[in-house]
Amino acid sequence: MWQLAKAWIAVGTQSFGGGASTLFVIRRLIVERRRWVSPREFTEDYAFSQLSPGIHLVALAGLLGRRIAGRRGVAISVAGMMLPAGAITAVMTAAYATIADEPLARAAVAGIAPATGGMTIALALVMVRDVRRRGRAAFVDAAVVAAAFAILSLTDLSSILVIVGFAAGGTLLLRGGHPTSREGGTT
Repeated sequence: MWQLAKAWIAVGTQSFGGGASTLFVIRRLIVERRRWVSPREFTEDYAFSQLSPGIHLVALAGLLGRRIAGRRGVAISVAGMMLPAGAITAVMTAAYATIADEPLARAAVAGIAPATGGMTIALALVMVRDVRRRGRAAFVDAAVVAAAFAILSLTDLSSILVIVGFAAGGTLLLRGGHPTSREGGTT
């Protein structure tokens, strides 16, 4: 449990820059360094966390904590990530309020958007690579990625509707298959 707590405290103190950078830090630590979950399991938990209300990364921490260490893992993971992140955010917000009108501060904030956009694209490519499959399922994956991107880019549809719709479609198209998390990662 102590190793799990240390891992999530590291996430909570190192994940600056928003959702994509936090997701990248979580993936690197939990999947690549610790190897507590496979890339496929991580991506499945991330996809499932998108259905939760509120902060999806908190839901992801809970799902991964449960997968790694059961019920206690949920509490340790969520607290380990949120307590240091909340404290750092409160201090940084108070400090930023004093320098927000400075030209250098505005320039720094303007530079953050392209960096986080690049991290989001890179993370998406890594996650797509991790869930690639062969045969008919690969075609379904590619079609879903393209269709979801198009729908979310070109319409005002709610992301939750898109996720639920594609979950229903996946149920119809891929029924009878084995749960992917039991396949041991990428196939």
